[in-house]
Amino acid sequence: MKLINKYVIGTHVMFYEIEMYKEFIDGLVNMLTDVENKSNVYIDLCFNMSEELEKIDTEQITKNMLMTKFMAGVSRIEKLGYKVKTRVVEKNEFYFHSDYRRDLNYNYCKKVDYVMWGETDSFFPKEALLSLETLSQYTNQNNIHRYITCFADRKMWDDSWDDTVHPKYLDVKFVDDGDKQHLNLNQAKSPLPLETMNEINSEVDEFDIRMINYPKIDGSCLVISSDLIKYGVNIPPCMIYNDDHGISIMAQKLVGKDYKQFIVKNLLKVHARRHPKKRLYVLEENNPNSYDNKKNNKFNQFKELSDRNIQTLLTANEKKFYEYKDFKKMTEKK
Repeated sequence: MKLINKYVIGTHVMFYEIEMYKEFIDGLVNMLTDVENKSNVYIDLCFNMSEELEKIDTEQITKNMLMTKFMAGVSRIEKLGYKVKTRVVEKNEFYFHSDYRRDLNYNYCKKVDYVMWGETDSFFPKEALLSLETLSQYTNQNNIHRYITCFADRKMWDDSWDDTVHPKYLDVKFVDDGDKQHLNLNQAKSPLPLETMNEINSEVDEFDIRMINYPKIDGSCLVISSDLIKYGVNIPPCMIYNDDHGISIMAQKLVGKDYKQFIVKNLLKVHARRHPKKRLYVLEENNPNSYDNKKNNKFNQFKELSDRNIQTLLTANEKKFYEYKDFKKMTEKK
């Protein structure tokens, strides 16, 4: 496959995701192997070992071991012929998912045609780049340049998400089955083998691409046209968490009734939010599936401040946004 457009695939990897990260690299290899002109795809990876929110349990794993596992993934992509740009956050600083994706969008929107958000608990479809090349032919012909694209998922929460659900999973009833969410293969929160995703997507003869005029973004395997970012749509700096919600709000505020989101309805992605290796090696925590109510108090306080910022962003009030320094002051008092 020879690409016309240029892409960046950027992914932020927390230290506790390192065992899941190997599978994410499997997914990248699955998607990238058949590309002929590899210089059209930038790979950007940030490995984060900051301990501002969670401490590393060094009795289970050392920082050197973590780095070795991260670089093993980098090496696999480089062996395919791609250049990989890496950044490692080693000191205790406030730099997380939202910061990384905001920077990714800003730094690459003048270098590429599409910014792609990777996520360690996710697989892009093997056919993702081919579908985006196909979509770009349509959008260029119709003078459409500011838009977001996503791929179909398994059953997600309530029916308001059904526009983004793969036809194979539309009739599934969503069940909030507590700590067994990772076992229900019909729902988006569980792992699904790469081979199963490939098998389902191999049935596609032509892409079923649909459009909606409102944001429905879950943050994994998201594709943003560079012109949308150049227009000003990005994760607002007030978002210290909730990057997908933040960019949804800004897209609606800035683009309004002209908002366009394309969904490749018959290409399945995998987003295993309750992957059994999602949150490992966190000191004094046993929460591999990453349930919020089992995370440490600092994380939950951090998320609470971000939720308050969302409410301020959504309303017309003049409340001041919370910043990292406010979080630090709050936790130091205790």
